[in-house]
Amino acid sequence: METEPQIIDTYVVPGDVKLVYRHLLQLGDLTERAAIASECAAEQGQFWKFRTALYRLQQTLYGTGALDTILTDIAADTGLDRDLFITCLANDTYVEAVRSDFAAARREGVQSRPVFDINGQRLVGAQSIDVFTQIIEEELAK
Repeated sequence: METEPQIIDTYVVPGDVKLVYRHLLQLGDLTERAAIASECAAEQGQFWKFRTALYRLQQTLYGTGALDTILTDIAADTGLDRDLFITCLANDTYVEAVRSDFAAARREGVQSRPVFDINGQRLVGAQSIDVFTQIIEEELAK
């Protein structure tokens, strides 16, 4: 099982840990568009589900030339209201928020993913659940 879902189930859902996501616009306009779409999904309470689908499809997502169509299909597949999603995406509702989030990530020194900051301790790259458990449990015990 992947580490992130275990962290969410064990620590985020019970309210012990807050998971903050920062958009990284590493592929320029394409990733900015996907980030805006994920915020449109968040508007309907489906950010994480939509984000998971984006990551699952990332190998083919950016090479088709029909990004908005694919994003809309992902939205429909994740149970979003298609019309609300299309309107949100068409209006670039979250463009400034996404750009601001990216700027904040850069200011914090985040260059790639995944990066985790746990009370000042930075973990870069994929880590096992055991690494997270040790750090989180130590912090919770303080």
